[in-house]
Amino acid sequence: MPFCRLFESNDLLPAAWQEEFGDGPVRVFNPGLLRADKGWIFAFRAVGPDLVRRIGICRLGPELQPIAGSSLPWSDQIRFPPGTGYPEQALGWFADPRLYRLNGRLFVYWNSGWHEPQNFQFLQEIDPLDFRPLGPPRELRLRGPRRPLEKNWTLFGADPIRVLYSLRPQRVLTLSLAGEGPIECVGTGPWEAAPSGGGVGELRGGAPPQLVGDHYFAIGHVIEVGPGGYRYAAAVHRFGRQSPFVPSAPARAFLPLPNPRAGRRLYERLNPAVSEAIYPCGADYLDGEWTLSYGLNDECCAVAVLPHAELLATLPPD
Repeated sequence: MPFCRLFESNDLLPAAWQEEFGDGPVRVFNPGLLRADKGWIFAFRAVGPDLVRRIGICRLGPELQPIAGSSLPWSDQIRFPPGTGYPEQALGWFADPRLYRLNGRLFVYWNSGWHEPQNFQFLQEIDPLDFRPLGPPRELRLRGPRRPLEKNWTLFGADPIRVLYSLRPQRVLTLSLAGEGPIECVGTGPWEAAPSGGGVGELRGGAPPQLVGDHYFAIGHVIEVGPGGYRYAAAVHRFGRQSPFVPSAPARAFLPLPNPRAGRRLYERLNPAVSEAIYPCGADYLDGEWTLSYGLNDECCAVAVLPHAELLATLPPD
């Protein structure tokens, strides 16, 4: 059984939110992570009794334990410039944070939830020491047609920066951080369907892709329909390190990320249609081991450590 650490909400919540939320219900889930010094940066979605979606950030020690006093009510600090024209939800709904580092610069990016006619993806640079926002958020825009409701763009690479826009069909975008204001993302090559015949369903986005040897590995999620509702499970997508980033054969099995709670919950379902959720948002690879952060049942955070061989075992042999 892989190592797994489960985080209770109060282990991660900033003191200001603990006081504001009172006795709850409080749900903290879908965390991104990034290695930093001898520990980790951990960004998570928090949903209090008012059901507003927020993002908090804290530090974890080398054993993945929360560092006391490090947690910040991060999204409370975000300030959009006046006159942006974004709808109210986009200005106050912060979902599923991911973390990205480029040449010493640190970024958080998130989406504005599920709202018509189109949701938004935002990128925010932050101070790597105290995590305060540096400047306003910048919208990530796709030049050309896009799906109106999206939640799973993931950044990877450097010089240029790439975006894994979708996994099936696979599409990779390119962006530049030059200038100010919205960031235009452009496609690099054609839409390309991953090979068919995998043992799992349609794989969607999740954790930012990580480079291992000659391939990127993206830990995504699959949605299954069961008698109790939708079930989210994790699976692996692999593609080449060079443009056009050709995908290899799809996953033939789910990734064995532990869920100590199975289908049990502390509170009513945040999404009534979801029975069980394993939702990956963070990944790190080092010396043959993966450290993966994910949300469980829209209620809590977990981190698991898996050997690389376990990921490879879910893919067809080369």
